[in-house]
Amino acid sequence: MSSKHAPVMVKPGIGYFPGSVNIGLVLGKSGAIIIDSGLDTQTAKKIKKGLDELAQPLKAIVQTHAHADHFGGNAHLLSVFPEAQVYAPPLEEAVIRYPVLEPIYLGMGAAPMAELTNKFLMAESSRVDTLLPIDGEVEIDGILLRTISLPGHSWQQVGIVVDQICFAADGYFGVDTLAKHKLPFLVDAHDTLLSLVKLLESNYEGYLPGHGPFEQSIERTITHNIHCHRRIMDRIEALLAHDELTLEQGLAALCAQLEIQIDNMTSYVLYRTAYMGYLVGLSREERISYRFHDNQLLWKKR
Repeated sequence: MSSKHAPVMVKPGIGYFPGSVNIGLVLGKSGAIIIDSGLDTQTAKKIKKGLDELAQPLKAIVQTHAHADHFGGNAHLLSVFPEAQVYAPPLEEAVIRYPVLEPIYLGMGAAPMAELTNKFLMAESSRVDTLLPIDGEVEIDGILLRTISLPGHSWQQVGIVVDQICFAADGYFGVDTLAKHKLPFLVDAHDTLLSLVKLLESNYEGYLPGHGPFEQSIERTITHNIHCHRRIMDRIEALLAHDELTLEQGLAALCAQLEIQIDNMTSYVLYRTAYMGYLVGLSREERISYRFHDNQLLWKKR
């Protein structure tokens, strides 16, 4: 009978610790490699118990991207396994070492308000020992890992492929996760869609998103993701066809349509950034444009 801390193994030596954020697991020649570390110390302690039950020391943490819910467990794990090595993509590495950068960029560059320095937006700092190639290979503890570029949700997010199992990070979301958030977080909708097409055209044996169930076939889920993003982009384009809108006005109108009620600063900056990411995507597709009038930045349909 497996314990509540035991990982789910999808093939020999490869599995994951399920949770609100899935943590990938690869067994190397002398210990365990995990892919991301979850939100906080509490998550990290569960991972530690799971590794203890496997009698595996932690050899490495491989970061897919630098959002707090994906590297918040690093600090505790590195205090327990100080010899473990941390790998991360180049631009994401800066945020992992200096987590205050996340609330700074979410706050449009201003000094972060106190409400934004919470564990959901600002994890504890972690060292990064080695930069990952964006599209390439790296050998860790005798295991070959392939990195695939999956930008859009974050600037230099990567997926990790080991023995035909793809740890896709937030390159796509489970269907239930999309339904829950309604306006999924991203920084560039255009890149997000390109990453989804890349995953759709791949042919791995199994896929694990950062949020959602493991699947052997992801055609239905990826198609659902693509349709979700396209529907949101179409909604925004329709709003901007009716009126020229500021970012704030457009965000409020879209949230009203999606039945989203923003009532705290954390939700506000996340939804605002996501909305701006959709504007960026629509602009790159030349579907919208902007102009300045009366000291306001106004967006409109082309």
